[in-house]
Amino acid sequence: MEPLRIAETFRGKHILITGVTGFLGKVWLSMLLTELPEIRRMTLLARGRKGVDAKARFEEIAERSPALRPFRALHGPDFREVLSEKVDVVEACLSADLCGLSEAEASRLMSDVDLVVHVAGLTDFEPDPPLAIEANLRGALNVAELAKRSAGKRMIHISTCFVAGRPSREVPEFLEHGVSPLGVKFDPRQELDELSAEMLPLDSVRARTDHAMARGQRLGWPNIYTYTKGLAEHLLLTIPELDVSIVRPAIVECARSFPMLGWNEGINTSGPLVWLLGTTFCRFPSRPTNRFDVVPVDTVARSMTLAAAESMRGEGREIYHVASSQRNPLSFGRAVELTALAWRRIHGREQATAFESLVLRHLEGRPVEADQERFLDVHTVRRVARSLRALLKGRDAANALPERMRGELADSLNRRMKSASMKCRNLDRQLGRVDDMLRTYRPFIHDHDWIYETEALPAATRRLDDAERQLFGFDVDDIDWRRYWLDVQVPGLETWCIPLLKGDSVPEDEPLPLAHGSRRAGRRRAEEKLGENVDEKRRGLATHSEAAEGRRSQRSASA
Repeated sequence: MEPLRIAETFRGKHILITGVTGFLGKVWLSMLLTELPEIRRMTLLARGRKGVDAKARFEEIAERSPALRPFRALHGPDFREVLSEKVDVVEACLSADLCGLSEAEASRLMSDVDLVVHVAGLTDFEPDPPLAIEANLRGALNVAELAKRSAGKRMIHISTCFVAGRPSREVPEFLEHGVSPLGVKFDPRQELDELSAEMLPLDSVRARTDHAMARGQRLGWPNIYTYTKGLAEHLLLTIPELDVSIVRPAIVECARSFPMLGWNEGINTSGPLVWLLGTTFCRFPSRPTNRFDVVPVDTVARSMTLAAAESMRGEGREIYHVASSQRNPLSFGRAVELTALAWRRIHGREQATAFESLVLRHLEGRPVEADQERFLDVHTVRRVARSLRALLKGRDAANALPERMRGELADSLNRRMKSASMKCRNLDRQLGRVDDMLRTYRPFIHDHDWIYETEALPAATRRLDDAERQLFGFDVDDIDWRRYWLDVQVPGLETWCIPLLKGDSVPEDEPLPLAHGSRRAGRRRAEEKLGENVDEKRRGLATHSEAAEGRRSQRSASA
């Protein structure tokens, strides 16, 4: 096949991107800025947050996010100059018509855009359905309306492999338009309209969620996330004015190398699962032979670059799977085994608590059937916590003590009983969140086993020269899962994800000092120089005044 030259393809191009404030969006933007200086311009559609506009929000990300560390390291304090030359930030609301832009603004902005890449979306599995409709469906369609006004009329849409839905199967790298995962023919536009209308009279999140889940499952999508992302694919690929490519990542996890070893952000899919295996609940409800389709985030960013290059050359495919299940599978049995080994290392550290080193270190994580009752499983411990809570709540120790022993002893016992009751309540709530998590993840870790055909990206990789293959080639085939899980994934989650589950914060980078030669620093030096000049003039005036006053005094004395 004809060679695919990434730098040459991106040279001089103007790319519009959404979702750069998210995990994947940050990594891809950082990769483009660091590895492809040939890009002429990038326009970022973003929204502000908590009283901060979109531009200020992005500037904080550029200054402090570890995702952009390679870009800052490449340019030093001058990175701000490069960023101002390469990147525009436009305040936008993706759920509004034309993303909140006027027709004139949209036409002016899109007049020389070569490619639109839509990364933004709501990734919660079971959100309030109207939010998912706005973010994953109407947002995607509104971005497509902008893309139709672009010079290139090309769009990359980031979806998910799990739009494959039910049942377990080998999933081909194409979409049969208007056919659901269960093989049911449907009209995606009618489905969106009916779903939106049926949400209006429902006055509770639970009622809306149950109704939307039922509609999605009738077509073969297990939850609201895959339902709305699946509908978006069907709608986008039927827009005649646009050349649309869908990039479907599997489970996006810690980076192998870019922006740094192990980097992750937020509470992602495997974070809560890995954390759970480090506790006393070490029996993991999953099928050991099912595939755990994990891909590092920098592998996904490389894949997006390949798909974007083919799209801009007019060679884009409809579907690109970014998955490991076909080419280099990792099973849940192996993942659980490696996670248990990783936790044994962590709990064996010098700084581990006595409970971690004496108890948790010796517990062995293993996959088990989801519906099997087990000692100390989530349901059993939750029932015990509720029973103890019911036993303790509202009890008065004074009623159980002889009259002469009441007073301070009864007060002390009541305080202890109240404290124990509160701990039981908190444990019940925490276990409830764990139970909800396992129920939500069950279709993906227990009930179904998918193998995603992955041929498009390896084919694109074969077209690269050796140098660009090192930077942008699809690299799933050479992942050593033992090394990745023990040295990258679990340590990365321990640093960037698990603290958030515990209510702690994760580190950000300190801003670099202003560059000596930057325009901003130049303005500051000019202001400082102006201040120095003013001070000098003031000192001169003061000296002149003192001298004049001295001369006046001398004349007065002579007179």
